[in-house]
Amino acid sequence: MTDDSHRLPLDSPRWSRLWTRMGPGAYPVPQALRDLGDDPSDLELFREMWPEICAEETTYDAAFAAVPYLMDFAGRLDPADADEYLIVAGLIATYASDVPSDLEPAFRTAMRRGLTLALERLKTCKTNADLRYLLASVAAMRGRTDLAEVLQDLDAIQEPCPTCGTVVYPSALQAAIERDRSS
Repeated sequence: MTDDSHRLPLDSPRWSRLWTRMGPGAYPVPQALRDLGDDPSDLELFREMWPEICAEETTYDAAFAAVPYLMDFAGRLDPADADEYLIVAGLIATYASDVPSDLEPAFRTAMRRGLTLALERLKTCKTNADLRYLLASVAAMRGRTDLAEVLQDLDAIQEPCPTCGTVVYPSALQAAIERDRSS
């Protein structure tokens, strides 16, 4: 379990002022988190809930309050079953902007825990797709959101070579490679 002292309680009125994809009033999120707390392996419920807090390259502030709970659930599951939670946490980190100051301590603690869980999961990851998305999560949780975006969108980053027409993965990938070389 993570440190509960800074996380937003599920019954806090603050949830009504947090934003989701549908706008202000994140009250459905704490209920989904309560239900997932009872059964974190209910991936159908998780798949219904998470696009409300992170969608279309946008992380909504309700995600910052939800992540501490999501990382607890990931920690309670068998490693292979935790992948989706870790991948979503990586998406949240990738597209995060300003974290509200009251949510930041618990969010940062949860992201550190997510990084530990994702790194552990890499040891036994079975599919190439899961490997790629878990690597993207690791990159995002370490602050390399540019690399995370490239890994998440790898199959969509393509352009034809102006000389021969061969499809290549250009600019975004090249920018991440150049950043790696300069560090």
